[in-house]
Amino acid sequence: MIPQPRGLKARAAIGAVVRISTFWHWWSDEARRPRYRLTRSVFLRGLALVYLAAFGSLAVQLDGLIGSRGILPAAEFLERAGRFLGTGPAAYWRLPTLFWLDASDRTLHTVCWGGILLSAALLCGLVPGYCTLLLWVFYLSLVVAGQVFLGYQWDSLLLETGLLAVLIVPWGIRLKSAADRPWLVSIWLVRWLAFRLMFLSGVVKLASNDPTWRNWTALEYHYETQPLPTWMSWFVHQMPAWFQGLSAGLTFFGELVAPFFILGPRAIRLAGFATLVLLQLLIAATGNYGFFNLLAVVICLCILDDRDWEWLIRLVSARRRPAPG
Repeated sequence: MIPQPRGLKARAAIGAVVRISTFWHWWSDEARRPRYRLTRSVFLRGLALVYLAAFGSLAVQLDGLIGSRGILPAAEFLERAGRFLGTGPAAYWRLPTLFWLDASDRTLHTVCWGGILLSAALLCGLVPGYCTLLLWVFYLSLVVAGQVFLGYQWDSLLLETGLLAVLIVPWGIRLKSAADRPWLVSIWLVRWLAFRLMFLSGVVKLASNDPTWRNWTALEYHYETQPLPTWMSWFVHQMPAWFQGLSAGLTFFGELVAPFFILGPRAIRLAGFATLVLLQLLIAATGNYGFFNLLAVVICLCILDDRDWEWLIRLVSARRRPAPG
């Protein structure tokens, strides 16, 4: 082999570095600074749908659950709590709820139906800042007064997401006409929430020391023992053992590996987004967990930036465009 001059080797090395750098810029798409106005709009409207489902489902159950003649009346609960905590700031701090002022059936329904109206207003993009803040306050009040009936994982998750949304939302009249950019830190806080939600869902399966999760056989029993199976659960339960084991492995991949994709460059983030959303859709198809899966998908929306939404809009527009001739 003929040895190359030292200058040619240097130029070849520089050329290789340039090509690698160009490839990495394409891969991570850092040449164009990401924007999040479209992401913010889709995220807030998706959150409005979750609030609408939460308040709407609760509105028809209030009387039987925490009404004056319900199973655990809110008025009696707060009366007992007031005797223990007193009526000072400590009571409001320990149990932050508007129902300290009045816990009558009329007030319970007013707050719940007020949440429905605020959800509809946020969905339409009207006064998004005030709607987002009031929705969080209203739902927090109901969660505190709801006691065990509103003490599930998705209720706490909705409150945490709603509080982060207050940091993202613009404080104008119309969401569509908001000119300011979302605070980048707030976007990453939602991404961090998505990471924690998905990753810890996988960790808790292993930390429980349940042998069926350790040997990937848990899904052989899951579909018939879950609280509220869907019509698809029966069909998936009939699948052979190898399919259930593969499903368990893919679940671990979606919960323990894919969340780290959120921290990667754009192409990897897109792969992570698709994996996490697909996992939530499959869970929703085979089990009824209220609005939990919808909320998880909404949280994952902040993994995307405006470039991804613009690409999707162009793709949909191209498919709708009539063929020439």
